Amino acid sequence: MRAIDLSHTVETGMPVYPGDEATLIRRTAFIHRDGYAQTSIAMNSHAGTHVDIAAHAFAEAPGLDRLGPDNFTGWGAVVDLTGPADRETALRMDQPHLARLADMDGLDFVLLRTGWDARWGSEAYFRDFPTLTATACRFLAGLGLKGVGLDTPSPDPVGSGMEAHTILLDHGLVIVENLRNLGELPPEGFVFCCLPLRIRDGEGSPVRATALVF
Repeated sequence: MRAIDLSHTVETGMPVYPGDEATLIRRTAFIHRDGYAQTSIAMNSHAGTHVDIAAHAFAEAPGLDRLGPDNFTGWGAVVDLTGPADRETALRMDQPHLARLADMDGLDFVLLRTGWDARWGSEAYFRDFPTLTATACRFLAGLGLKGVGLDTPSPDPVGSGMEAHTILLDHGLVIVENLRNLGELPPEGFVFCCLPLRIRDGEGSPVRATALVF
């Protein structure tokens, strides 16, 4: 078995969604001074590689403390949209990009690889990134999945509202944003894990997203 890390590093000054508070990592105890090391972490619940759940969009939805690990682990497949034939149309990922998923059984998570993670750390990362159409979201919602992951900031464009989020979350899917390294995964047959912190009434959490390849 091989474990592949799909997460960005959490650090001070890391990229955050436009308008969100900055991340601050601060060492509060030092081995040479205090005999032990300790760190204070101040960050938005949707910073870095993170998961959104239905409580992000719906007031009555259960928080993270009421969801179990099974909601965030399962068999995964990658839809690779980095080929020459996809580059023109992948800025709006639509149902035809996802059609082969309809023939796959036992699938829990679909990870959408656009290659956008290469822009992480630059201002371009949050501009004109690939997003999902409403039709694509409804198609994914009908597959009986646990969740959808992207190597982009969001399934919705910045400032456009939350149409894609709403469709996916309303059907019980979790959304994993800001993934990386999806090119290291096989097309299917791996276990995907995106375990969040068990935050009371939490609507999102940073995760250490990982794929287990057997």
